[in-house]
Amino acid sequence: MSVVEVNEQKEALALETAQQRNLKDRVREKWAKTIAFVSIIAIALGGLNDTMDAIDKVYNLTLSQFTDIPSHNNLARIYIRASEDVLEETFGAPVYIKKTMAGDVIKYYDDRRFVLSAVTRDGAISAFLVFPKTDYKPNTIEHAGGDGLLETVFSTNESVSDIRVNFSRSVSYYIEENTTGTFSNLYSSVAGYSEFLEPLDEQKQRLLSELSDGLMLGDDITEMVVSLRNAVTPNFYGYSNQGLEVLESAILTLTEYRLITKQ
Repeated sequence: MSVVEVNEQKEALALETAQQRNLKDRVREKWAKTIAFVSIIAIALGGLNDTMDAIDKVYNLTLSQFTDIPSHNNLARIYIRASEDVLEETFGAPVYIKKTMAGDVIKYYDDRRFVLSAVTRDGAISAFLVFPKTDYKPNTIEHAGGDGLLETVFSTNESVSDIRVNFSRSVSYYIEENTTGTFSNLYSSVAGYSEFLEPLDEQKQRLLSELSDGLMLGDDITEMVVSLRNAVTPNFYGYSNQGLEVLESAILTLTEYRLITKQ
């Protein structure tokens, strides 16, 4: 082997050794920062002996801030005929409470990504609605409208069994009941549109007003319902074993939404 080849091998080995040393230094520096960060958090939360608990809390905080996982998990615990105790176990105390004309109690819970309104009877959840906040997509795979429920117009779902509509200064909404879905033998799927996120535009005002007037006057509302369902996308959904009447009182108004979420 020539002197030149020997020198080239020595240079290559030296370069590789330097690269490995730099890599180790970067890894060591990264872990030092991570350990220091966790230690600081641990001390702030109760001492070094609680480091693992601190890591769990940091992990949960990260999930809460940057993913939808906690919100999806919370909704997974809420279902028809579940014990009403699960509501406060999951969300804490309700942020808003009101009664229906029939005396049912409606409790509202504020999650980071949605507002839940739940109706309870005889110690169990009998109906509830989910009002997603902006950019949150809940899991609606079990609903009659399927996974794309909140992204497609009402007319995508044809299995309508009942509708309710209201157009007034206090609250305007359209809500419908559907008899299909994963658990349709236990309860009905519900979907609706309300002004809880923002005031209605002119088209939605006109469609809701015409349908509301038609219902009050006893007109044939078939074409009005078709027109509205072809033009409007649901922005809330839920489930019920009491039909729609009790849920009309549970629909959020724009004012209530702003009060609950302080927007």
